[in-house]
Amino acid sequence: MQLEVDKALKEAVDEAPPTKRLEAEKAALGYKTSISVLLAKAKGTGDEEKALSIASSYVEAAKRVTAVPFDKLGVMELMFSKAATPDRTKCPKVDKPYCETYSKHTEAQKGVLHAASPAKEGETFNVLAKQGSTMFRKINKAYATGDEKEIARVLAAYKKAADAVIAAAPAEKFKVMEEAYTAANKA
Repeated sequence: MQLEVDKALKEAVDEAPPTKRLEAEKAALGYKTSISVLLAKAKGTGDEEKALSIASSYVEAAKRVTAVPFDKLGVMELMFSKAATPDRTKCPKVDKPYCETYSKHTEAQKGVLHAASPAKEGETFNVLAKQGSTMFRKINKAYATGDEKEIARVLAAYKKAADAVIAAAPAEKFKVMEEAYTAANKA
């Protein structure tokens, strides 16, 4: 695993434009540190399955970085931050707070879509996609830090936002979603 990850990080740094080289070096060092911390935590609890899952996620992320012919820095940032996040296809067997937040978010999005008028469905879908993308990037970054308090804080902010949308009247769901998720994005 280490060789593949090191190769991907080196390629991302080497191919970064000169103006982004320092940023790329800091990001690569941060990911190396995060990977070490996440693996040490998993091994420290005796959870070999989790350690294997983490290692596999980072190997897959590394393969994607080395496979792209351009923007390796952007792909590295996306894939390496995502690699630390629980796999939502394995909910509810993985990280319970993550799965609860994901479930609430999905319920909130469905509520907003169902409440949208046919004329506004396209616009509504685009806003939902943007909000979801921003949310998952922020959650991924929190998991990549390995900081349990940061992860809990970010998940709580989005769970609170989803709860507000779920509780809103159909005519208010879109407005509440925009306000609540914007606040969560800033949290």
